[in-house]
Amino acid sequence: MSKGKRIGVMIFVGAVFCLLFGSTAMAADTVKIGAMFSLTGPGAVVGTGQMDGAKMAVDEINEAGGVKIGGKKMKLEGIYRDDETKPEVAVRHLKEMVRGEGASALVGGTFGHISMALNNESKKENVFFMACNGVPEPFFKKGVKSPTASCIVAAAEWAGRGAAAYMADNMKAKRIACLMPDYAIGKGTMLGFEAVIKQRPGVQYEVIWHPVKAPDMTAYLIKAMEYRPDFLFLGSWGGDAVTALKQAHEMGVGKKTKIFHFWLMNAFATGIPADAMEGVWGQMFWYHDMRGFKDEAVVRSSEEFTTKYTAKYKTPPDVYAMTSYCGVKEIVRAMEMAGSTDPAKMYAALMAKPEWKGAKGPGKWRKDGVCVYKYSTWIVEGKGAKDRKEDRYPAKFDYARIVDVYAGDAFVPSLKDLGY
Repeated sequence: MSKGKRIGVMIFVGAVFCLLFGSTAMAADTVKIGAMFSLTGPGAVVGTGQMDGAKMAVDEINEAGGVKIGGKKMKLEGIYRDDETKPEVAVRHLKEMVRGEGASALVGGTFGHISMALNNESKKENVFFMACNGVPEPFFKKGVKSPTASCIVAAAEWAGRGAAAYMADNMKAKRIACLMPDYAIGKGTMLGFEAVIKQRPGVQYEVIWHPVKAPDMTAYLIKAMEYRPDFLFLGSWGGDAVTALKQAHEMGVGKKTKIFHFWLMNAFATGIPADAMEGVWGQMFWYHDMRGFKDEAVVRSSEEFTTKYTAKYKTPPDVYAMTSYCGVKEIVRAMEMAGSTDPAKMYAALMAKPEWKGAKGPGKWRKDGVCVYKYSTWIVEGKGAKDRKEDRYPAKFDYARIVDVYAGDAFVPSLKDLGY
């Protein structure tokens, strides 16, 4: 080979080397994380806020210099997708993000069945998955849960567990009528409720099931009241909760018994006439106005998040906007502690240093992917129109006051209960 040809070959090989390894180095300067929620379909009323929370966390991390791995700061790139409230769409997008775009972690999940599908798929794909919504309890069970999956919220069953324990132990309920939606979230809530209430001798209950999207709850409410309860336990969700609370108010149910809702949140509480919320008790995983709560550190961290979110999006955050925000932050903490984007190493790093703090207060990861919080749920009482204020945001968002907290042992099942 002539000298000129040798030089030409060397130049070509060098160019290929730069192309391959240069592009790899450029890719190594960026850490990719997927964020997938229901932006369309039935879950959109919750999913849009979840996506806003995740994007805000990504922006903050980059403004602070990015993700630090192995002593090097790298940009965090969010890959954003809409699961359309369809599990098959979610699974397809997960594969695209991992295989095609190089994401090593995913925050996602708006509805429980989608989180279950993503959990199952993450067993096949090399990805760290953090669900940011209420999931079915089997999500955490040994043999079902992906080795690199976790959930920063809770199981639907646990809302039932916490409500049962608080009504029986703290509010001294003796006779509870349970009005439940006849689909997954209602059935899960009742499983948790019954697991706890059956351990409280002397407490009686009856279950009245209603269909999803029931246009009129009158007949079901009448049947519930015929049981002569001292508590009406509402497990209705979304539009059904709006209908049930609105019609309960019109029927004067709150004057005859206490109403306790299993899981209040902005998305439907703000869609109910103000006076229909007056006197309604319920659980909240988190509320954007923690002022008056006894733990000042929790109030400060909650206020900090609420202020930033409201300034950015011109509306106070819903609970699931907070959990998606914290989900991104915890994924990045796992990467930095592991010094790696390898999902197994990230999961092990979280388990090695499980304690963290966010807007909800102190939390601690458990080996089954559960996050156990110091304050499981807050107990709130609804405000009517005359008690609402507009000091920081429209009065419709000032719909409840925190009156207590549930921090007992009944909320989260033991590791043994989940097969560990």
